[in-house]
Amino acid sequence: MSTSTGNFARRPPRKDKLANNVAQSLLGDIRRLGLSAGDQLPKEADMLLEYGVGRGTMREALRVLETCGLISLKPGPRGGPVVQSVHPEDFGRVASLFFQFAEVTYREVVEARLILEPMAARLAAERQKGSQAARELLSLARSGVDAPDDGAYLHITGDFHGSVIALSGNSLITLVSQSLAEIYRDRVQGVLFPKTRQKDVHSVHTDVAEAILAGDGARAEALMRDHMDQYAHYVAKKHPALLDEIIIWGNRR
Repeated sequence: MSTSTGNFARRPPRKDKLANNVAQSLLGDIRRLGLSAGDQLPKEADMLLEYGVGRGTMREALRVLETCGLISLKPGPRGGPVVQSVHPEDFGRVASLFFQFAEVTYREVVEARLILEPMAARLAAERQKGSQAARELLSLARSGVDAPDDGAYLHITGDFHGSVIALSGNSLITLVSQSLAEIYRDRVQGVLFPKTRQKDVHSVHTDVAEAILAGDGARAEALMRDHMDQYAHYVAKKHPALLDEIIIWGNRR
């Protein structure tokens, strides 16, 4: 029986590049050996023997990990690849390259956060009822009332949202949500609620933290969704063109 598809040749199965395979092996060995931020990988000559590849392939593999923020390449005679801490902004920086290609807008980032962060608040309440971490979150929320200036206000509110996300206990939700928050704040960090509303923001944060401490997932989710929805409407009203901007990779304003 003929299996011809006309004039179109069947595309052969895609094979990962050798450098990508080496990068995966390097990452696996970093985890297996328990290496942490600041630890140096073996010398290049040793890695070439260990992985059985050429210098060009090894350097390309290291560049893959460097681009993703997993290692840094320290120059000099005593330099070499050094393990880095993994931060959501590193993931966001890489993701923003794809976002630019897909023409993702800041409005879509807001919509995604409106889905993810309320769910994170619900999970935090379900998993952190009565915990010390939940008590610390409540203290953080209450401390925002005394923020002396806009910089402190931004820092405290950003820490609050990041802490709620982390308390969800889901590493994927944490990584994606915090990276989206970084991408968003990087562009709109100057768009604040007016000072007359900032006290209300901290009041809502306190309510969310109390719901998490009490283990009330439905209330924590509803409060967070309403809180973020109000801010989204505020930005849409005051800066509508901003939300329609396409995310630009590597663009820090």
